[in-house]
Amino acid sequence: MHYFKKLVQYGIYPFLLSFVVGVIYLAITNHWDYKAVYGGVTAFIVITLIILERLVPLKAEWQMTKKSFVRDLKYLILDAPTIVLTKSAFGIFAIWYSERHEGLFSHTNVFVGSLIFLVVFEFFQYWYHRLSHTYEFLWRIHIAHHLPDKVYVIMHGVFNPLNVFIVTAIIQGLIILLGVSPEAALAATLMIDLQSLISHFNVDIRTGFLNYIFINSETHRFHHSAKVEESQNFGNTLAIWDLIFGTFHYRPNEFPEKLGVDPRLGYPESDQALKVLTLPFF
Repeated sequence: MHYFKKLVQYGIYPFLLSFVVGVIYLAITNHWDYKAVYGGVTAFIVITLIILERLVPLKAEWQMTKKSFVRDLKYLILDAPTIVLTKSAFGIFAIWYSERHEGLFSHTNVFVGSLIFLVVFEFFQYWYHRLSHTYEFLWRIHIAHHLPDKVYVIMHGVFNPLNVFIVTAIIQGLIILLGVSPEAALAATLMIDLQSLISHFNVDIRTGFLNYIFINSETHRFHHSAKVEESQNFGNTLAIWDLIFGTFHYRPNEFPEKLGVDPRLGYPESDQALKVLTLPFF
């Protein structure tokens, strides 16, 4: 088990990153169904990470329990309609818009198009996320994601639907306005999903210099620290804007002492979904 743990620690992220990049290449080269590829790859990542969390967790007390899974399920069920409706609305708008406008990056190659999209997306996502920790109303929308005192893969879906709507709208809106190709959109959204999931991974993985390029669990775990001074790293996929704006927090081989929100602040428990979701309005 010691050698397996070491293999996971240093090998799982390079494997998944290579896997995603490889599938993107094959999907584009062989003209696979991009929606099926997106769904299949995301499901594979989720299942792989959940299994590894059970086998070699970083901290046993941060593992998913039956109670926390039921809590997560409540939010996932509430968030799903928001995601579907938002994507559907933007999908209809995308068809209308594409009939009247040619996208700025429609003819850019996949690598450049996806990189431009990720950098621009991260800029808007970064500032929305950072402001969500600054302004009370936005914080009350965002706090649902910070109330859990453990961070693991499935917990990534614990969000207020309003938060989900805003982030989904940023992604979908930029895909339309930047006019990136379907291939670039596939590549970018798969990278967003990989980093979103791996950043909540309750396994001790070491990604070294890649932490200065991508947001991984070593940096994002501190974002969930109960200590406000540690809860930096507002990026979702790339670390670029945290580095530029001075909010990059990385301490190799160290972990937060406690996750979540200081209970003395008097917020509801994370499994009190109705109270949590109505916080912005009361």
